Amino acid sequence: MRKLVRKSAAVAAVLVSAVALSACGSNDKSAEPGDKGGSAAPSAKDPQGADGVALADAVGTWLGKTDDKSVTLTISEGGQTVVISDAHVCQGTAKEGDALALALTCKDGNTDRVSGTVRSADGKQLVVAWDSGKTDTLSKLDVGGLPTNLPSVPAFPSLPPQS
Repeated sequence: MRKLVRKSAAVAAVLVSAVALSACGSNDKSAEPGDKGGSAAPSAKDPQGADGVALADAVGTWLGKTDDKSVTLTISEGGQTVVISDAHVCQGTAKEGDALALALTCKDGNTDRVSGTVRSADGKQLVVAWDSGKTDTLSKLDVGGLPTNLPSVPAFPSLPPQS
């Protein structure tokens, strides 16, 4: 039963991320990088920091906990990005440069995860250092383990009722 609940929560997170990503336009203005506080562990690829992490390395849905709160990060092949944490939903882009940089905007004004750098991504684990000082260590969602035999939704009657 616990496994089903975990899988259901993962499916819900993926669906919310997919809906949010589909609503993202590529012309959105991203948040400006804020205060540069905090530091993160260097990448295994580069002892100096995040050099060498490509967008392709970070594509997918990543789950984890930071400060005992769930964090879901989804990055599409085009760089559209959504992070969901502590009831905050933030959208934006991931762009390659000197490092793989995340620039997001939260509709509610939260600034915990608006500007960050992907420090490492090895296909199983992704580490993001946010300019707010937070660091998320996330695991890739294994979509192969999701249920495939879900029941269909019954048809709803047309509204208003025909008399």
